[in-house]
Amino acid sequence: MNSGAEHKWGYAAIALWLMTAFLMVNILQLQMHPDEELSYRSSEGDFAFVIHYQQSYQDNQAPGWFLAFSAWRWLVGDSEFTSRILGVLLVLPALALVYKIGCRGFGKKSYAGIFAILLLIGNGLFFQYALDIRPYPMVMLVAAISVLALQSWLLKPVTRNALWYGLSIAAMLYVHYLLALFVLAQALYILFSGKLSRKIIWQGLLAAGIAILLFLPWFPTFYQQVMGLREVEGQSGTIRGIAGIGVSTFTTDARSINDLIQLATNGLPLLYAGIIAGGTLFLWRRSTYWLAVTWAVVTPAVYLLVNLVMAVYAPRFVSHALLGFGLILGAICAALPGQWRFIRSGFVVMIVIIIFQLVTFPSQIPRRVPYRDIFRAMSAEVQSDDAVLLHQAGETDGFVDWQIRHYLAPELQVGVTTDVESALEHRRIWFISGELLTGEVQALFHTLEASHPLQQVLGDCTRSWCYVAQLMESPPEATPTTFGGLLPFYGADIDSISENTIEVRLWWQAVQNIPFDFSIGLHLLDQEGQLVAQVDGPIQQYGIETIQTSAMEPGKIYMDRRTLQLPDHLPAGNYSLNLIVYQPWDGMRLPHEDGSDILNLGSITLPQ
Repeated sequence: MNSGAEHKWGYAAIALWLMTAFLMVNILQLQMHPDEELSYRSSEGDFAFVIHYQQSYQDNQAPGWFLAFSAWRWLVGDSEFTSRILGVLLVLPALALVYKIGCRGFGKKSYAGIFAILLLIGNGLFFQYALDIRPYPMVMLVAAISVLALQSWLLKPVTRNALWYGLSIAAMLYVHYLLALFVLAQALYILFSGKLSRKIIWQGLLAAGIAILLFLPWFPTFYQQVMGLREVEGQSGTIRGIAGIGVSTFTTDARSINDLIQLATNGLPLLYAGIIAGGTLFLWRRSTYWLAVTWAVVTPAVYLLVNLVMAVYAPRFVSHALLGFGLILGAICAALPGQWRFIRSGFVVMIVIIIFQLVTFPSQIPRRVPYRDIFRAMSAEVQSDDAVLLHQAGETDGFVDWQIRHYLAPELQVGVTTDVESALEHRRIWFISGELLTGEVQALFHTLEASHPLQQVLGDCTRSWCYVAQLMESPPEATPTTFGGLLPFYGADIDSISENTIEVRLWWQAVQNIPFDFSIGLHLLDQEGQLVAQVDGPIQQYGIETIQTSAMEPGKIYMDRRTLQLPDHLPAGNYSLNLIVYQPWDGMRLPHEDGSDILNLGSITLPQ
């Protein structure tokens, strides 16, 4: 008997390990959202600060998770990655409790709890809120504790179990106020479970009394938070319903219901509906199955119904119901009859579901502005004295400021400004904006481009988000070297040197219309003055567009990007890089100011 239990626990441990691996491997798929920055702001200090922050009504949250997050930050630091690890550490015991609930409700020989864990791998809604830097991972944990306590009480209705259930209710209220609606859904389960008796009623009242008594010290703060929120949202015109949380909630309508179903099923509602409809035929007599249905289906329904008058629904508020959803699917897969050789049919169905979820998983990742990726890409290319010009880029937004402080290189943070004139004093400007098509942003871009041509674009402007960092750079030389009195050259940038190629940018500007099509030669010579590599021809604008000198627009800066292909087995050592401009029809070279027809761009050292 014990060996069998250990056998199941071994499988459960493997399932938890696989879930951990899935969460950890994909943790960087998530980008932060603004509310997560509020979590840092409300837990900056010690426990006293967190309590004071809530009691001063600067937030409208229960204190439980924020106290835990404050301690976690003190222990491991403030990085986004470690903050999401806290979610993993909270969700894993919640999944272990789901396994325990499955064992109690469907028998120790059942794989329901193990399958429940595995069937949440790839579920986008579960993934998103299991790693959220908000209370929702802890909501999943206290919800699972409450369901286990409720199950224990109903299986063995003694006063001690009822008290434990009451304690679980209090714990839920200290983590998230809206879990009171989860308690309402549980009350409906008790009412229709067939286990209602005078004893259950009295013990239930005792459990409720314990929960109320324990929550009573915090109730004045909760009340003032609600009243303060109503006042703020009333002033902004976003108040909705009795609760008044209009900004962060959704209305109850067909669209909201459909969106929730699509999120919970990874956009595959018909697949899950068919499995659940068929599986219910095998499990409709099981009370724990209906407990899971209460958790997964009745709970969101209660939120949506109450939302008609109190503004209490958003998908994140019911994300804990995914644990019940996993238990439903796990119980069904475990109960399916038949097997092929040593493979149970339910195991095959589970694998099929997981495959579908993993295939659709990328499409379920919320589309948010990837500040982290953009700022890290900028930091990877930082050069001394770079400027970062913010314009309509969240420069007064605390959330964007958090991203800048955590992901932008310190050298770039020093150069952050909103002043255009200050930015123009730098050779390289990272022009960042959350708007691209407005006239103001376009006008500013053209102002910068007149002296700082565009070099690179990071980010994008899509239907879901718009945030772009454009690297704009001026020529390296302020005073040009002019070839033939017609073609000013403003210097060269050697971007990379390898054993096969040398990447060079040549900067040109015409001060007048040039009547001829000159050819430009970039030559590499060894120490004996012998030519070893060259690239000749007209200007290669950004390396992709050929521009003849006769087509150059006066006043416009041209960036001639060239690649010198080096011969095989070229010895390492010092080489000379020279520039010439000549008439391709007769080879005559154009001299520059000192009378020479060759401009030495410096020495190049080739690697071993």
